[in-house]
Amino acid sequence: MNDEPARHRALFLSSGDVIADRRFAHAAGYVARGDFLAAHDLLTQTLELVPDWAAAWFALGEACLALGQQEQARAAYARALAVAPEDALGASLKLAELGAAPPAHAPEAYVRSLFDGYADRFETHLVDRLAYRGPQLLAAAVARLGRREFSQAIDLGCGTGLCGEIFRASVRQLAGVDLAPRMIARAKAKGVYDRLAVDSLEHFLAGESAASADLLLAGDVLIYIGDLAPLFGAAFRALRSDGLFAFTVQKTGSGFHLGADLRFAHAGSYIRGTASHTGFALRVLEPCVIRQDAGRDVAGLVVVLEK
Repeated sequence: MNDEPARHRALFLSSGDVIADRRFAHAAGYVARGDFLAAHDLLTQTLELVPDWAAAWFALGEACLALGQQEQARAAYARALAVAPEDALGASLKLAELGAAPPAHAPEAYVRSLFDGYADRFETHLVDRLAYRGPQLLAAAVARLGRREFSQAIDLGCGTGLCGEIFRASVRQLAGVDLAPRMIARAKAKGVYDRLAVDSLEHFLAGESAASADLLLAGDVLIYIGDLAPLFGAAFRALRSDGLFAFTVQKTGSGFHLGADLRFAHAGSYIRGTASHTGFALRVLEPCVIRQDAGRDVAGLVVVLEK
């Protein structure tokens, strides 16, 4: 999926200075026309007026990167992160792309901003244009284990409810959780969930009774988490004995890493080792195509763990 529109929406938050805002908008226009040098000059002028505006520092980093000025880009992203450590723009991810150690997961503020800006066109873009099929892959993987009815399920990173729609008929009580309020509002309108929450995955699971769920779902969600050990631990606690945790990931050769698309990819060996260390039994680990990006198939894994 192309996340640029949501990121641009975040970039256009006002600085509080009309002149700075105007220069920033003109700089964005230059970027749209591919004139990154002119954008760089205007953004430098903007930051003389509002030196603590994270959006302008981030945009300057983007312009520097387009101009091949990696050191200057690194400095600009670092300043953006320093003045706005909640990191709604994803400066820490851009720094990782430039060689810094990646964060354990994408910043929550970044994910929230990204998907709140994406909510109105999420399903049309993801399903119709990117051929996303995560929910169908999860349903088929779970069905192959002969498990067709569940008492309590939790859709982790439920988005607008694509997984919920697929699994609703086989679940007695279905909960959904997502960081983005506008995605939750879309999911609520479908009427397929018994309860919904705006929360992080780990925090939500920590609030659930131990051994209370028999199915956890995460379709195309773990691409925003690098180190899966904390989530696996929270999932293990929340699941009943014999409960299932079904999810998809983007695939890489070893360990996990942050790609140029600012999403994490995980190796099958990493999934296997982390699951075993947590106490899960691995029931399904199969290669798949989870969606397309820029017209190319995105290699992934569909996974089902059992407690």
